[in-house]
Amino acid sequence: MKPFLRSLTRPGLWLFILVGMLAFIRLLTTHVRVYSPEFGLTKFIIVGHEFDDRGLATFRVTPKFIGENDRWGFDGQHYAQIALDPLLRDPQLKTALDNPPLRSRRILMSWLAWLGGLGHPSWVLNAYASLNLIFWVGFAILLTVLFRPLGWAGVAGFSALLMTCGIIESMGGALTDFPGFVLMTLAMVAGGTGGAVLLALAALTREPNIIGVIALMDYRPPWLPTAKRNLVLGLVAGVPLLGWWAYVVWRFPPNGAVDGGNMSWPLHGILWKLAEFRTHIANGRIHLDMLFSEIYRNERLHALLTIISVLTQCLYLVTHRDWDNRIWRAGVVFIPFFLCIGIPAWESHFTVTRHALPITLAFNLILAMRPRRTWLLWFILGNCFVPYGVNLFANYYGQAGSQPPVELKVSPAQPQKVRCSVRFAEGWSGQEWTPTHSWRWAVEQQTSLTLTNPTGSAVEGSLAFETRSISVQRLDVRVRGVNIWSTTAGIRTQTAHSTRFQLPPGDTIVTFETDRAPLPFSGQNRDTRHLSFTVQDLRLEMTQPSPGNPASTDHAPAQPLP
Repeated sequence: MKPFLRSLTRPGLWLFILVGMLAFIRLLTTHVRVYSPEFGLTKFIIVGHEFDDRGLATFRVTPKFIGENDRWGFDGQHYAQIALDPLLRDPQLKTALDNPPLRSRRILMSWLAWLGGLGHPSWVLNAYASLNLIFWVGFAILLTVLFRPLGWAGVAGFSALLMTCGIIESMGGALTDFPGFVLMTLAMVAGGTGGAVLLALAALTREPNIIGVIALMDYRPPWLPTAKRNLVLGLVAGVPLLGWWAYVVWRFPPNGAVDGGNMSWPLHGILWKLAEFRTHIANGRIHLDMLFSEIYRNERLHALLTIISVLTQCLYLVTHRDWDNRIWRAGVVFIPFFLCIGIPAWESHFTVTRHALPITLAFNLILAMRPRRTWLLWFILGNCFVPYGVNLFANYYGQAGSQPPVELKVSPAQPQKVRCSVRFAEGWSGQEWTPTHSWRWAVEQQTSLTLTNPTGSAVEGSLAFETRSISVQRLDVRVRGVNIWSTTAGIRTQTAHSTRFQLPPGDTIVTFETDRAPLPFSGQNRDTRHLSFTVQDLRLEMTQPSPGNPASTDHAPAQPLP
């Protein structure tokens, strides 16, 4: 009886093992669902047709999963390609990668995959796809060591960190962020010269981790011996990275921004995302009912939760200082880095959660060490973004295929059995998508789409969609020559709500026209297209047919309805 009562006041190791095993089973289940005999686990690498077509000869012929409509893929595909030639000897790498100098600096995971796959191409790609899960097992053990002495607050922090959003993002795309973060955390725990060696490995996984050396150093008198020790730590952590960078520069002379174009002024990206969220509220895309029904499924709401969570974590760390704790110091050091992440990363806000991993760990650890009366409030605010990522990993990454969302949603759902469809004409890019959004870029100054009403009766409806432009320009949307919506489009996303118009039986052509020619896209993936504006999440909002409006085959121009 006494051991049981003690377990109620201080949880034992068994509880950490239980929670860890439940999380591992959840992750492993998704990996099992992703696995196929033909492609293994390569769906996690997210390879696009564009980079497969111009990839290394070995990469092209090696079996791997590629989504039917996935043109560009994601970052993990570049590190997977490098894993087939980790010495960077193949000249094709210069065109196979989106940014050869940047990708090649992050070499450690590629080397581990090459070693784990024994140089066999198919094994190498699957070894690379498995690395995040392997590192997760080590991370769970490390978290158990850190949080077990901290009681129930430790259990809560341990549980929140096992599947926090940054881990889910890195694992779901076979990225280098999480393994590099695990190595950096281990460096902070080890300290000293051993910690510096581990930090060197973390920096060879993802170079921003080198700023963790500031947290690794000592700041106590006597100052001269301390300065000497700090110099040694800096050299041990930095020289391997500098040496590899020199080799990369020899192979791939720099051709762009060192940061890959992701950094900006402090809070610029966050303020931009908040402005976008305010636009969604103003246009009715976010409303109160969602707080109860979609709060952990809606991507737009999760953007706000991400901002709330990470800013809460930053505020707590700054106001609850623990100078002797290297993990606290690492979290604080990464706060300025996080606040300077720019708009490109915040566009798909889930990306920024992996940049915040050192902050998230430090927050949960220091909070668990100080379980005061306000603990629960801090914990909820600092981790309110976690359930969305867990749901996303389980329900998206584990799908058998990479199928795009439907491009036209009808609301109310198919009134009177009206099943309208959409076809995009020439002048549009191929469909692009995330788990929750679908869009196309206009690649000509004037283009159109066709809405088809398959019934024998005319119906009424209006179009709604999200749009943003490659530059500031006027955008006009017309149906049979009549303007149904106009705006001055810019880089900030805005919601279009057209006036109502009639859809007679058959085809209705909707034209889009801007006052400027498409411009080159300045992205990082060597996208050579000239782009104009996007049409995203296209919706046809139906109304009932007008009384007395009989079936008609007359396609004469119809004025927009008030």
